[in-house]
Amino acid sequence: MKKHKKLTHKNISNYKSKTSDSTLSTKSDEVGSTKSDAHKDKKVTVLFPKYSYSIFTLVIFISGVYFGKPYWQKEKNNDLYNIGAPARKILPLPEPEDFYPVAEFSRNSAILLGCHNHIRLMPKLYGDIAKAINGKVPLFGIVSDESQAKAGNNLIKNLGLTPESMRFIINKANSIWIRDYAPFVLRYDEENAFMVDAKYRTRDQIEARKKDELMGIRFAKMFDLPVRSIPLVLEGGNFISNGDGLLLTSAKTLQVNKEGKAAYSDPQLVNMFNDYLGVDGVFAVAPLQGEPNGHIDMFMTMVAKNIAVIGEIPPAEDPINSARLNETARFISTISTSAGPIQVNRIPMPPKWGEDWRSYTNVIFANGILLMPSFSDVDPSLEQRAVQVYQSVLPRGWIVKKINCDSLVKLHGQLHCISYNLPKFLPVEKLIESSFPDKSSL
Repeated sequence: MKKHKKLTHKNISNYKSKTSDSTLSTKSDEVGSTKSDAHKDKKVTVLFPKYSYSIFTLVIFISGVYFGKPYWQKEKNNDLYNIGAPARKILPLPEPEDFYPVAEFSRNSAILLGCHNHIRLMPKLYGDIAKAINGKVPLFGIVSDESQAKAGNNLIKNLGLTPESMRFIINKANSIWIRDYAPFVLRYDEENAFMVDAKYRTRDQIEARKKDELMGIRFAKMFDLPVRSIPLVLEGGNFISNGDGLLLTSAKTLQVNKEGKAAYSDPQLVNMFNDYLGVDGVFAVAPLQGEPNGHIDMFMTMVAKNIAVIGEIPPAEDPINSARLNETARFISTISTSAGPIQVNRIPMPPKWGEDWRSYTNVIFANGILLMPSFSDVDPSLEQRAVQVYQSVLPRGWIVKKINCDSLVKLHGQLHCISYNLPKFLPVEKLIESSFPDKSSL
C-alpha cells in the first residue's frame, strides 16, 4: 500500500470560510433541540550509598524474590490498565483494517442510535430503522433515563418486533447526534482495543455540550476499554475512514483546529492523526457552501476501500456547490489505496427543503443492509436513481432500504448523524447485560 503520511487539501484553495466561533459547531445544546442551536515518561532513579543497605532492607528484598515472583507469573498477562482484576475478554483474531479507524461498510458488532426523548417525539423513525434492520445487527438505543427506555421497549413491542430487535441503554447526553461525539475504536495489539476521544465543542459551547463531551469517558467505562484523548476538534460526521489507513474530512476540521490558542499547523495536524489514529493519509475537501454543519457525510460516503459515492448537483440548480462537488470527485479519484485508485460514483443530491439540506450519502451500514434517507416530497424517480447507484457498487447480497427522514431534516441531521457503528471485534455482552429490557423481563 502506498503510504501517504501527509495532509492534502489542494481542492480547497479557493475555500474562504466566514464561520465564526458561534457557528463552528451547529449541534444541539439540549436533547430535543436542532443541530443549528447549537509523554514523556520521567525515569525515577534512587541512588543508595555503597554498603548502606540495612538488614531489614535485605529481608524485604529476599521476601520479594521468593514470594513476589510466583505472584508476578500469575498476574503478568493481565491488562496493564487493570492489574489485579480479571483479564478482559480476548478479542477475535484481528484483520489488518482493525488497526485503523473502523470502516462503516465492514461488519459491525452493533449499532448505537441516539434516541433520548426523541424516542417519544419521533417513534416512527426509530421504529422504521428497527424494522428495516430486523435483527441483522444488534441495535441499541441510547436514552437519558429509564422512562425513555420503557417508552422504547413499548414502541418495539407495539410494532410486533421481538425485544431483542432494539434494546435501550441509559447514558445521558445533550443531543441525539451520537455520530459526532462518540469516540473512535481501534485495536493496539492482538488482544486489546482502545478508544480515542476527540473534542466535541468550540470555546463558546463547553457548558452547553458538557454531557456530549464526556460521552467518550462513559463509553470507555461501558466497554471496559482504555481511552486516549486527542487534542483536536473532530466530529464523527466529518470523518470517513476506508479501513485502510485513509482519513477523509472537510476543510472545517482544518479550520477549527488552526484557530485559537492551539493554532495547529498542517504538519502538526497530520502527525496527530497518525500518532493517535494510525492513519497514513489525511485528505480534506471543501464543504458545501451554506450547509451549516460543514460535514463530509452530507455529500460523500465510502462503500469499499477504493469505492466512493459523491453527491452531484446540476449546475443550473446551484453552480457553486455543483462545481465544488465536481472538484471533490476529481480530487478523490486521484487518491491511491491498497486496492487501487479510488473509483468515484456520483449520486444525485435531493433538492434542499427551504434552507435545510438533504442527502443520500448520510447513510447507515448494517451488515448487509444499507439504510438510505428518503424524503416525502422528492420525485420517486430521483430516489430510485440513488438506490440504483448503491446497488451497482455494494457487494453482492447487500440490500438498500429507504427510511423517511423528514423529521430529522428539520433538526439539520439525517441517519448517519444519529448512528454509531461498533467494530466487529468489540464484544457487546456487557451492553446486553446493562440494557433494557433486562433478561428477567424477556
